[in-house]
Amino acid sequence: MTLAGPGGPVLEGAAIPPRPTLLEEDMQTYYQMPLDELCALMIATTRAFIDDFPINDVSADALELGSLRRSLDGMTACAGLPRRDSADIEILSAALERELERETLGWIAVFDGVIDPEIGAVGDARDVREVTPRGRMIDDHVRALRHIAHIRSICRARLAAEELLMKR
Repeated sequence: MTLAGPGGPVLEGAAIPPRPTLLEEDMQTYYQMPLDELCALMIATTRAFIDDFPINDVSADALELGSLRRSLDGMTACAGLPRRDSADIEILSAALERELERETLGWIAVFDGVIDPEIGAVGDARDVREVTPRGRMIDDHVRALRHIAHIRSICRARLAAEELLMKR
């Protein structure tokens, strides 16, 4: 449910806003950034994520705790750049998504658009997840992990391209 606020519609309750997609300008920033700066950003972002990751709150049992710790340890040194797979991100993401499902209270239909006086409502309705405060924290980690995966894929592609060009 939405209310009309001074800046447009305001979401009622503790719902998570829709996930923003990466804008074209954001992607261009990573593609145009010097490679050493991009890798430094990747490592710094990953280390900040690891330091803030709520491993004890997310793990279901001792086996999963060990698996999550190994994934985080693998990301610590070089942000997972030397590896060719993303198993570490998939393991962390699966645990976070499972916990986010547990913290979901329900779904709210939210109108995303404007109300035009001449033609009426212009936009569409989206389902937005309503979560607990812990769910908000977990969703923030899910978003950060997706951001890391995006930067990592760009870093790997650019490193592979540079390696290919150096062989010539």
